[in-house]
Amino acid sequence: MDIAFEQTASPFAYAAIVHDLRNPLAAIHTSAETLIGLRLSHPQVHRLARNMYCASVRLAELLDEFLDQGREAGYETEPSDLRELVASAVDRVAASAELQSVRIVQLVPEGLFIAVDRRRIRRVLVNLLVNAVEALSNGGTIRISAVSDRRSVLIRVRDTGPGIPPEIRDRLFQPFATARKAGGVGLGLASSRQAVIDHGGQIWAESSRRGSCFAVRLPRVPPHRLICL
Repeated sequence: MDIAFEQTASPFAYAAIVHDLRNPLAAIHTSAETLIGLRLSHPQVHRLARNMYCASVRLAELLDEFLDQGREAGYETEPSDLRELVASAVDRVAASAELQSVRIVQLVPEGLFIAVDRRRIRRVLVNLLVNAVEALSNGGTIRISAVSDRRSVLIRVRDTGPGIPPEIRDRLFQPFATARKAGGVGLGLASSRQAVIDHGGQIWAESSRRGSCFAVRLPRVPPHRLICL
């Protein structure tokens, strides 16, 4: 289902944005307040510092998602190693995953290159991983894999969470809609969808009782083009 983004967001949408931004800000504030007011052991300080780091990373991602909705489409592509892009995205969410006892398994073969704007596609991968981590509040496993044919690369991010409720599946990629958080911003999947479409690709969701899976298909850089670089 194609849903156009409205340039003027409703007051409810703006309230939802503020609500979601307050969550990581509250985590930073609480952690900093605890560090200032109490004498803590080194492990306790380390844990609070990691909380602050995770919250600041999430805050930056939310701001980037919101800004992307108001920018004109424009980007530069370059041949990029998919395995490196995935590893970079995993690094961005590794601390949050560890705090929630979530294991991330990378199953991306070497030698897969895609012509993309690295920043935008890395953010797509980060968004999908963040969603998967949030779905695994009691721990679990995320597998990010890739396979290819002559023309494209298919990336899948699969988690062992509760799956996608059927009633919200059709609006997952709608701006200001969110699958798991009441009142959340809901810009991550919308901006990810636009980024993938801008690159000539496709993104869709799959679900089952064993968890959720988001799939992204992007054009592959042919091997003969890599030799000429």
